[in-house]
Order: sequence, then structure tokens, then C-alpha cells
Amino acid sequence: MKIFIAGASGTIGHALIPQLVQAGYGVTALSRTPQKLHTLKQMGATPVLGDVFDRPHLNQLIADAAPNVVIHQLTRLGSQAQDPFTETNRLRTEGTANLIHAAQRAQVQRFIAQSVAFLSHSPRGELTHEATPLYLNAPPPLTSVVEAVGSLEQQVLSLTEMTGVVLRYGHFYGPGTYYANDGAIAIAVRQGQYPIVDQGTGTCSFVHIEDAATATVQAITQGASGIYTIVDDEPVLLRQWLSAYGRLLQAPAPPVLTAAMARTQLDPISLYFATQQQGAVNQKARQILGWQPRYANWHAGFQTMLAA
Repeated sequence: MKIFIAGASGTIGHALIPQLVQAGYGVTALSRTPQKLHTLKQMGATPVLGDVFDRPHLNQLIADAAPNVVIHQLTRLGSQAQDPFTETNRLRTEGTANLIHAAQRAQVQRFIAQSVAFLSHSPRGELTHEATPLYLNAPPPLTSVVEAVGSLEQQVLSLTEMTGVVLRYGHFYGPGTYYANDGAIAIAVRQGQYPIVDQGTGTCSFVHIEDAATATVQAITQGASGIYTIVDDEPVLLRQWLSAYGRLLQAPAPPVLTAAMARTQLDPISLYFATQQQGAVNQKARQILGWQPRYANWHAGFQTMLAA
């Protein structure tokens, strides 16, 4: 079976490609950066250079690869000086449309796309699942992010001529992520710049990057069209994981901000993660994809990550 990955040079691509190669799949890996092609080849993929927004070239690349499955892992966070989600929003809307168009022309059988578990919202504050709606009435600038995620999911779930699978991943941790020893969040925690807000009631669901990749591999052959939530077994309050993470990093205790202070010092998206996000459950992925995370809880996974 042949796989075409868009977003192959990203964090999850580096975990996913070796697993695909080990499973015996032929992998074509798309990158828009020439400097990354050699690394993709070293991992066992056939690298191709292209831009997902160049529809004619993308059509040709996917036609030449003749894949059975297309995997969409494209994200591109920008600088904090501008809206950091602008490019990723476009990838989730226009980029998804272009990939689907090319996949349809090439008669691909299955289309798998990356979504997120932390933008679903239950009015009753319950743990979220696949039927929980996205937080479409979120305050700006989170609104544009949720709308872009909604566009991606709607496009994939509307497919009729191929199986459309949406994977709602939790917060990635592990090598190459923000939480790794040299990651941006680890640096911020060491510098005392990652606060607990009020009671720290934002609830986070994590997933190790290798476990996310394993779930993606299993989604190639398992499961009907639909959404699958890929998170570990233990949702956790921000005040709990941040305090434990800081101790593992041997960092100072995180600062505590009142809600009023946070509204003046944090951007709205950081404030959402700190106080409003809701954890998620993974039963559907376990039951239907047969997925079992190696790191069933965030604390054990964090310890292993930071020890490495």
C-alpha cells in the first residue's frame, strides 16, 4: 500500500514516517522546503518538493505517487508578532480543499486529516468526545481558529467517494515538541513565564507524539469515516500538570495570576487554554481503531521525555 503525506517534515511527520516504513508502506513525503528533503529520504520516504497551494503541481505530484491513502498533517504556526494561526487556518481551509481535489483525481481510497481535541466545547463542562461540537461561539481571535478546524472537518467528513477520517489529537508532547527539554514551553516554565491563572481549571488532554503517530498508522486500515479522538487516558487540570512539569524541569514554582491580571497580561488564546479548555476521552479510538497508547498518562510520559 502507498501513502502520500502532506506536512511530512513537521513534528508528527518525524514520528509517523518511520512507523509507516517499518509497517511496510511505501511513503511519498511532501515538503515545501528543499533543505528538508534529505532528512525525509533518510527516514525512508520518497521526498517530493511542492506547495499545497499550487493546485496544478499538487495534482501532478499525487497522481505520480498514485497513493491509496493521503494523510494531511499540515500546520504552520507563524510569529507571535502577527496572528500565529493565519497560515495554519489557510492550510486547514484552502490547503484541505486542494489536497482533497488532488486525491479525488487520483482515485485515492482514504483521506486522513489532522484536527485537534482541545477546541471542542461542552456547555455542561463535561469531558468532550467525537460528538461534542466545536466551540464555534468562542471569543476572537480563537473564532477564526475554530472556524478553520470546522472547515477541515466538514470537508473531510463530507467525502463520499473515499473514506474520510478526522483525527482530533490532544496536545503533543515528546521529542521535537514545545514540551521537550529544549521546547518553547519548557523554556517559558524555567523562566517563570508560564502562569497558573486563577484556579488553573483549564483541563488538558495530552498525547505523546509517538502514540499519535501509532494511531494514525492504525487509521490507515481501521475504522469507517468519522472523527476519532487521540488523547491519553488522564485529562488533567492546568494547575496539576504545570506544577508537576515544573518540578521535573527543576524550575521555580509557576506564577499565579488572578483572572483580572491574566486578562491584561495574556493573549485570549493563552487565557482560553489556562481557564476554559476541556479534556477529552479516547474510547472510540481504543475500540474501533484498536489503539492503545504506550503512554497512558501524561505524567509517566513527561518523566520519560525529560529523562531522555
